Amino acid sequence: MGNKQKLDKKCILKNEGDEPKTDWRSIYVAAVLSFVGSAQFSLYFSALWPYLQILDSSVTETFFGYIVAVYSVGQIFSSPTFGYWSNKIRQVRLPLYVGLFLMFVGNALYIALELVAFPKKYLMLIGRFVTGAGSGNVTLLRTYASTASTFKDRPRAIAYVTCGQALGMTCGPALQLIFTPLGYPGFQLFHTLTINMYTAPAYLACSMNVFGAVALKFLFKENYAGIVETKSNSDSNDGLPPYDMIAVLICYTTRFTQMFINTNLETIGSPFAMMMFGWTEEKAVTFTAAAQGAVGVFTFVTYLAYIAFKLENYISSRKACIVSLVALIIFHVVTYSWPFIPGHVMMHNSTSVSEIDQKVGCNIDKFTWCESLAPVNVYLYYAAYVIVIGFAFPTMNITTTTLFSKVLGPRRQGTQQGIFQVSGGVARMVGPISISVLYSQYGPRMAWHMEILVISLTLISWLIFYRRMIPLQAMVQLQSTDPSPPVSPTARVAPVDVFSLVPKESKRNPSESV
Repeated sequence: MGNKQKLDKKCILKNEGDEPKTDWRSIYVAAVLSFVGSAQFSLYFSALWPYLQILDSSVTETFFGYIVAVYSVGQIFSSPTFGYWSNKIRQVRLPLYVGLFLMFVGNALYIALELVAFPKKYLMLIGRFVTGAGSGNVTLLRTYASTASTFKDRPRAIAYVTCGQALGMTCGPALQLIFTPLGYPGFQLFHTLTINMYTAPAYLACSMNVFGAVALKFLFKENYAGIVETKSNSDSNDGLPPYDMIAVLICYTTRFTQMFINTNLETIGSPFAMMMFGWTEEKAVTFTAAAQGAVGVFTFVTYLAYIAFKLENYISSRKACIVSLVALIIFHVVTYSWPFIPGHVMMHNSTSVSEIDQKVGCNIDKFTWCESLAPVNVYLYYAAYVIVIGFAFPTMNITTTTLFSKVLGPRRQGTQQGIFQVSGGVARMVGPISISVLYSQYGPRMAWHMEILVISLTLISWLIFYRRMIPLQAMVQLQSTDPSPPVSPTARVAPVDVFSLVPKESKRNPSESV
C-alpha cells in the first residue's frame, strides 16, 4: 500500500484539471525546424550527381554512394550525442543551435567547391558529413513533440513534426526545380560567388538555417506536458515499468527499412532515369524534381488527414504501418524490369560520340547488364512512385514515431529517440553504398531484389510480434487473494493513459486501438 501511495504522489494526476496543456506554438516551430533539418539531406539529390561529374569527370557511382552515405555517418554520431546531451541539461534549445550552426557550415563548404583548390569530391564528402552531423538535431524535435504533448494530443503533435521532417525530405529535390532555369555556369555575385542551378540550393539551405535560429530564439518555448519528472537525468523514471524491448527493436527496424528504401530511390533517381528512359542530365533532374514535388503534395495530404481529420481514429497505427509495408512491396513489383517486357533500354558505347555527349541510355562499355535489361514504362514508374511513396512514407512516419513514443512511456526519451534516429541514419549510410554497388555490378533488378527482401523481413517481424506493438502499460497487479505472482510481467495489468496515469478498469483489450 505504501508503494501505491508513493506512486500516486509522484505520478498520478488526480483529475484532468491538473494535466498540463500542449504548447502548440512551440510544436509548430518544432515542425518548421524539422523541415529545415530534413531538407538539408535531400535538397541536392537530383543535382548532386550531375554537378559532381562536372567538378570531377573521373568520379564513379560508387564514390557518389559514399558521398550520399557520409551524411548519415555524421548523423549516426550526432543523434545519440544530441539526445544524451539534451537529457543531461534538460533542454533542447542549446543542442538545436549547435545543429543549425553545423548545417550552415556544411552548406558553406558546398558553396566553396568551385572556389578552392582542394580536391572537389573530397571537399564535398567533408561538407556532407558536417551537414549530416548538424541534422542530428532532428532527433531533439521529435523527442520534444513526444514529451511536450499530452497523451490525447500525441498523434497530432507528432504528425506536425514528422510532417515537417517528411516534407523536408520529399520536397528538398522539388526545390531544385526552382533553380533549374539558372542553368550552368549561371552568374557570379561580387565577382567571386557563383550562383547556378547546382549551388543555389546551398544558398537557400544557409538562409533556412539562419531563419531557424531566429525562430528558435524568439518563438520557441520549452514546455513539457508529457513527462513524469524525477530527480534522475536518465531516460528511466521511478514508478514506471520498463518498456517492451521487442516492440522498441521492431520500431528501430521499421525506421531502418523506411529510410533504406527512401534513400536508395533518391540516390539512383537521376542515374536510373537517364539510363532507363534515355534522358539527358537536365531532363532527368527536371523530372526527378517534379516527381518529388508531387510526392510532397501527397505527403502533405496524408499529414493533413492525420492532423485535421484524426485519421488514427479510423485505422490503428499497427494496421496502417503494415499496409504501408505491403504498399512498398507492390511498388517494387510493378516497377520491376521483368524479362517478359518487350523492347530494350537505349544503349550507347564509346564509338557513338553524339550519344556520349548527351549521356543518354545505358553505357555498354561500363555496364555488362545493359543488353538484357527491359525498359520500365515511364508513366507506370512515376505514377507508382508518387502514389505509393507519397502515402506510405508519411503514414509510416506518423504511426511508427507515435507508437514508439507510447511504447517508451512518459519518460525523457532523448537517448532512445537518438538511437531511433541512428537506425534511420544507418540505413542512409548502408543504403547508398549497397545500392550503388549492386546497381553498377548487376543493374536495377538486383537492387530491387535487395529492397524487396528488406521490406519483407520487416513485414514478417510485424506479423509475428503484432500483439506486442502496444503502448506502455502500468504494471499494477489487481487485488487478489492469490499471493502467487503473475506468470509474466504483462499479465494481470490495468490499461493506463500514461499521461494522466489514472488506471482504467476496462474489458476492452488495450491493443485494439493501437
